[in-house]
Amino acid sequence: MATVKDARYKDIKLIFKEEGHKYTDTLGNEYKSATTLLHSYAPEFDRGYWLRKKAQELHISEKELEKQWGKITEEACSRGTETHEGLEEGIKTSSLFKDAVKYMTRANGEMITIADIPDINQRVHEMSLQDFIDSTENKYPKFNKLFEYYIERGYKIYSEIGAFLPDYLISGTIDVFLYREDRFVIGDWKTNRGGLKFENGYYRKDKSTRPAQETDVWVRKNEKLLPPVNNLPNCNGSIYNLQLSLYAIMAEMILGIPCAGLWLGHIDSDFELNQWGRPKRFPDGLYHVKKDPHPTETIYKMDYLKNEIIRILKDRYAEVSAIINRSGSLF
Repeated sequence: MATVKDARYKDIKLIFKEEGHKYTDTLGNEYKSATTLLHSYAPEFDRGYWLRKKAQELHISEKELEKQWGKITEEACSRGTETHEGLEEGIKTSSLFKDAVKYMTRANGEMITIADIPDINQRVHEMSLQDFIDSTENKYPKFNKLFEYYIERGYKIYSEIGAFLPDYLISGTIDVFLYREDRFVIGDWKTNRGGLKFENGYYRKDKSTRPAQETDVWVRKNEKLLPPVNNLPNCNGSIYNLQLSLYAIMAEMILGIPCAGLWLGHIDSDFELNQWGRPKRFPDGLYHVKKDPHPTETIYKMDYLKNEIIRILKDRYAEVSAIINRSGSLF
């Protein structure tokens, strides 16, 4: 049975501020988000170099290309947020998670975290699959089957729940936390345009067209993440796998029960495609979703990269220890 053995979680609460995407705790300590921490292990993107190179290839100014990149990022964030919020609302409503936490009055942006689960779990119902299907307008049949599998095995399902480790000043928000008293499973949603890749490389461009288009020819490279996880390829699949694994070890440390699995659900937004079957880039520099889109889901079973996360935590602990030595205290 899950119990929170670290008594500090009774007094220390995690606070999230949307502005600046900033995590702190009720003692005033600043936390590094899991996403920020893990992206620091990817080789740095030389923005200036690639702006110059790609602007020359596209025969446009660097300023115009930077503007296009900004629009692509803004559209991707907006589309991803809309999809995440729809799935999140479906889970929270169909499991009565919302009702379960109403009695836990939290001020100043304090989050409900997995350390609160032993206190709220009795008030959270098993998910009503039909309510989830209705809430998400039956857009995601594969996710419906996935949740049915876990419901039948006695899991309760939490969405957008926080997690933090005070000794490491690491925090994050877990998209899907599937909980039983003897084990847990963690899931995540991703909506990035290119899908998931588990090797380093890129799609070759056809530069005879304007704008240049991605072809279906994949060019493999051998770039790795930075030490101490340089055994992994530098690709989004590695970063996402590490993110899920970091959340898993955080949950094991907080709740004292084992991780029984990790999965990632990718939602393809149904983009207009070019002649090679890749998302088409239009003259405005953007990628357009079809007028009547039909999103498709792909579910990936992910490995638990526990050894890699232990090495990352060792790095982070040394960094936090240096902060303590300079300031004289932490808590």
